[in-house]
Amino acid sequence: MTNTKFVNTIMTIMLCATFALCYVHQEVSIVKTSFLVNKHRRKVSSLLGQHRSLLYNLSRLESPKSIEEALCVNEIVLCMPKRENIRHMESVNLAYSENADRLKTKDSILARLFDRFSTKAEAKVVK
Repeated sequence: MTNTKFVNTIMTIMLCATFALCYVHQEVSIVKTSFLVNKHRRKVSSLLGQHRSLLYNLSRLESPKSIEEALCVNEIVLCMPKRENIRHMESVNLAYSENADRLKTKDSILARLFDRFSTKAEAKVVK
């Protein structure tokens, strides 16, 4: 009787610990995702700010001299590219690059195990 009660107690503790670990893993994943979303939002806002600052009023750009003056005001220096600075890219295999990104991130065995059983949010770019 006491042996069965002891086994039941241990199994209950193990089950509760497993559920607790799953819950904590899910919460950590949510926090990580929210940090990534905030990081990407900051990056997008800075890129939009750069985009706005680099837009020129087309009516003012009548001559190369006005372009040069606008670049000097914004402290942008232009130079002609040299032959060794020019790079040509071939087609990129996206499946290979995604696998390479997955290999770069090294997660623990426990994290990978919990990732198998939890759902992940995926977003598509809508045009």
